Formats: sequence, C-alpha cells, structure tokens
Amino acid sequence: MMKRTYALAGLGLSALVLASCDSENNEEVQSAVNEVDQIHDELITNFNTLTEEEAALQSAFDETMNSDQELTTLSDGSAQVFQNISSRREILDSISSLDEQFAAQEEIITAYEGETLSAQELDGLVSQIDTLSSQIDGFIEDYTPTLTAQEDYFTSLGQEEATYETFTDGITELNEQTSSLQERWMSVDEALASLDTSISETQSMIESALSENE
Repeated sequence: MMKRTYALAGLGLSALVLASCDSENNEEVQSAVNEVDQIHDELITNFNTLTEEEAALQSAFDETMNSDQELTTLSDGSAQVFQNISSRREILDSISSLDEQFAAQEEIITAYEGETLSAQELDGLVSQIDTLSSQIDGFIEDYTPTLTAQEDYFTSLGQEEATYETFTDGITELNEQTSSLQERWMSVDEALASLDTSISETQSMIESALSENE
C-alpha cells in the first residue's frame, strides 16, 4: 500500500466586516468557502487515519497467529483484526458524512449573483468539490466490499474445515483487491490536492476583492 501523508494547514481567513457589500452576501460566501476548507482538512485527516489502520492490520493479524494457536479469536470474532475492520468502517462512515456536508456550502456559493467576487473562481471551486465528491463515492463503493472480504477471510481461518489452501488462496484474493484499489487512492489524492489549490486561490480572490471594496 502506498504511503499517503497529506498534511495541509488550514487557511481560514479572518472575517471581514464590509457593510457596503452586504447586499451581495459576500460574507456568507466567504464563510462557506472557509467551511469547505475545514471539511477538506477533516477529510484528509480521516483518509490518513484509514491508511494508518490499514498498516496496523498486518501486525494485528501477526499477533493473532502468534498468540492464538487454536485461532479461537478468529472463530468467535474477538481478534484484533475484526476491531481493525470495524474501525475502518467507522472511518468510511465519517468520510461519507463529511462529503455530504459539502452540499450546503455549495448551495451558498452557487447562489452568489453579486459582482464583487469572481463567478469564474467560485464556479471552479464548486467543480473541484464535485470532482472530489465523485471520487470519494467511487472509493467508498470499491473499498467497502474489501472490508467484508477481509472479515469473511479471517473468520474462515478459525473454522474447523480451514486448510492451507484456505489461508493461501484467501491471502492472494485480498492482495488482488488491495492492488485494484491503488488507482482509487491515487484519484482521491489528486482530487484532494486540486481542491486544496482551488480553495487557496478562491480565498485569496475573496480577500483581495473585498479589500478593494472597503
């Protein structure tokens, strides 16, 4: 699995009080863009945590194989690997929830009809949000079945009828699924990076435009 470390600093701008621009709802748009920034950063945190949990799965599996010769914790579902899978399911739920939060902010941004802010810049931001959301949807759709497959595999190892082939064939299948997700991971990474650039550019545009209209 590729190491994905995406540490980005929040770029929230201080609120600008501009009474002369109230009719264009500039402050609300600015707030919405800053909220998009916050959601974006929280998504990065969740994806990084997901990566860390993936890395921890191997050590959890090794620990079970070394300490539980009868593999009873695999058959009864108490092994650490199952906790790891459960944790990653929760992270996926969190990612999905964060992705849904974009919608309210997009509505505010797309509703802007003023002349102070660049409509082209705002449209570009919305487009990047939509691209990221699409990539996240595809990622979750592809990633979720791998968790079920891992759960089924670890459970199968604890069954009396488990054989050496059960072990090796299952490992091969899981590795193939993991490999197939690499493209999804890369697409999400690229979409996160592109959105980060768009957020920064839009925030700079807003700050500059509102400063000129003071």
